[in-house]
Amino acid sequence: MPMRYSVKIAALLLMVVVFPPLAFGLTIPALCYHQVVPNAKGLFEITPDTFREQLSILKARGYTSVNSQKFLDIISGKSVQYQRPILLTFDDGYKSVFDYALPIMKEFGFVGVACIYPQFIGCGNSMSWNDLRRLASEGWTIECHSYSHINFGKIPGNESQKRAILDREISRSKQIMEEQLGKSVLLYVWPYGIYTEETEEFARKAGYIGALTVDGGCNYTSIDPFRIKRQVIYRTDNQEKFLIRLEMGGLKVTESTPKPGEVLESLTTVACVLPELYDYSPQKYILNAKVTGGVLNFQFDAATRRLSAKVAGSLKEGQHFIDVYLRDKATGITCQNGWLFTIKK
Repeated sequence: MPMRYSVKIAALLLMVVVFPPLAFGLTIPALCYHQVVPNAKGLFEITPDTFREQLSILKARGYTSVNSQKFLDIISGKSVQYQRPILLTFDDGYKSVFDYALPIMKEFGFVGVACIYPQFIGCGNSMSWNDLRRLASEGWTIECHSYSHINFGKIPGNESQKRAILDREISRSKQIMEEQLGKSVLLYVWPYGIYTEETEEFARKAGYIGALTVDGGCNYTSIDPFRIKRQVIYRTDNQEKFLIRLEMGGLKVTESTPKPGEVLESLTTVACVLPELYDYSPQKYILNAKVTGGVLNFQFDAATRRLSAKVAGSLKEGQHFIDVYLRDKATGITCQNGWLFTIKK
């Protein structure tokens, strides 16, 4: 390993005290990458040097990367052998993942998850099926990112058309990948992070074990495997922003209103329960709730651990995220739980 990275790792180890262990039990971050390329210019591209620096941070902080199967074992409680597990995912299937990300990952002893859509494979700057088989031989898992990278927020309302699209994008894509790779596809990866209750139910029936979202927050044991949260990594992220994404704590939320993936004509109220927040007080914690495209006026009942909020004004048609944040004033730790819903008038 080059000397400059050894020096950086030593410096990063000294910084661990800034982000102490999380307060709500074992949490498992998941990062979402797209391209690792020299002369990165796009928002979803980072350079090999930046990628290597980020992996240095992970190594310095004791993270161990896991593939999809091991991740699912951890959140289901079947495996406790990893002290700081992390899921490193790469969306779309770009050739740069094979050319640049794979060699750097191997330097650090990390494995990843390639999230691909079959229509793209073998075209232009994508990986080939042989490239994907090589990744699998290196311990990576390959998961389904639809057939054509469809936007599920824009599929037709006609039932027969909708059924044909869901079958191609969710069921058939899984079959194609399993035929090509000779391995089971475990996870569905929502294009653009967009899902609905209907598309999720279709994925469950198609045989997927879970799904990757880009909902905010961090994963924890017992989380619904169809609610796997990922932090998207952008070219514009500096080291401080990367550390914030990496060290975001998991916050368990139940009884959500609206439900994740729910499609509504309008939204006036939001509610959820924070079942593990037994010791809430304004002196100890800063609690906040947000909705994209609007404002929430919320209150929290410490006795029932129920957060309730009213939406100020009306939300525009389209996809929105609700995010609940909890910051420990003493440690500076921030935990987050976010989920997606859709307004369709």
